[in-house]
Amino acid sequence: MDETSGSESAPVTDNSLVEEELQPDVEEVQIPASPVIPTPIIQTTERIVTPIQPPITQTVERVVTPIQPPVQSGSTLRQRAQGGLSSPANSANPTFTVLKATTIQHALGHPLAYARVLMQAGYEPLPAYRATNLFGKEALYYPNTFRYLRHIYNVDGFIGLYRGFGCSLLSKVVCWYTTTKVDELLGPVESQTPSNQVKPTWNKCTQKILREVRCQSWGVLLSHPFQVMAIRCMGQFVGREKAYSSINIFQNFQEIYNRQGIGGFFVGLIPRWLIEVSTIVLTNVIIHLLKTNLPIQNDMVSVYEYLATFVAQTVTYPLSVVTTVTAMNRSGLQIGMLPRTPIYANWQDAYVHLKKTEQLKRGSSLFNRAVLGNVGVPAPGTPIPNA
Repeated sequence: MDETSGSESAPVTDNSLVEEELQPDVEEVQIPASPVIPTPIIQTTERIVTPIQPPITQTVERVVTPIQPPVQSGSTLRQRAQGGLSSPANSANPTFTVLKATTIQHALGHPLAYARVLMQAGYEPLPAYRATNLFGKEALYYPNTFRYLRHIYNVDGFIGLYRGFGCSLLSKVVCWYTTTKVDELLGPVESQTPSNQVKPTWNKCTQKILREVRCQSWGVLLSHPFQVMAIRCMGQFVGREKAYSSINIFQNFQEIYNRQGIGGFFVGLIPRWLIEVSTIVLTNVIIHLLKTNLPIQNDMVSVYEYLATFVAQTVTYPLSVVTTVTAMNRSGLQIGMLPRTPIYANWQDAYVHLKKTEQLKRGSSLFNRAVLGNVGVPAPGTPIPNA
């Protein structure tokens, strides 16, 4: 015992300064107001002095950790209080961002879409040429889409490449905005998938399809008049008419109403609606099949979506040709009247005729644009240049 007390007294005298420095912490730690006994004080001091670093670290954690979360949660609560659907910060800015991105994307892709509309309508200003296909067989081909655009540029200049841009952009914006608002009105999606089930079920896929069809149907319905205006603005390139304007939609409304009445605003609506519905169904079904039958990986989801979209667009492309032809038919434009285009009773009549003449795929390729059917084939004896 003497040796033990001697060995204990030495650290106390040597660490007197440490005790003085740690005295405030000792007072904070001692919660109960008990009488101070010399022997326990020495033992308590040993407990505090021996693990000097851990108590200090724990004390710092108790002080710092509670202080930071309230600041973050307070700022988060203030942001949430200022947010919501009625907030300019969360409602106007995202909408402006989407509109800006849509405008830029549409501006970059409009010339190609413009050329495709003219191709779908059957307008081929450049002569066909003879070339050999992949199987070594000779065939007739039209010049590629970029040579087609160069022809438009030579006639109308750079601004001419954006004929119908205003109406086309307005159609896309109206369709997007309507679809978004209808989706908000339908409310959040109620998930009925069990928590222990990893792979999606057909029930969830069906609910998603029905919801997207409801939203997209309203978007197509309200935006279709502007789509008709855009197609007819582009079609004026053939006959050099000026009946439709790319910017003045009131002039377009008056022209369509005077010529075809209310029904003129919705010509080609059914095939366009069928395109959207078929694309939604095919895309969701293909993605569902790929996810259920193949390993689910985050990197592969985008590949599945791209593959499904490509298949859906390929299958529904003939309806896109029918929509363009029907929108131009009986519009008073040269491209939609005899002798360039037959007069169709309705979109079914146009589909049957285009299928019979093998014209449902025209405009589907950027390169290697083969001459389809007998339309566009030069008369016998006409010299055909080689590629």
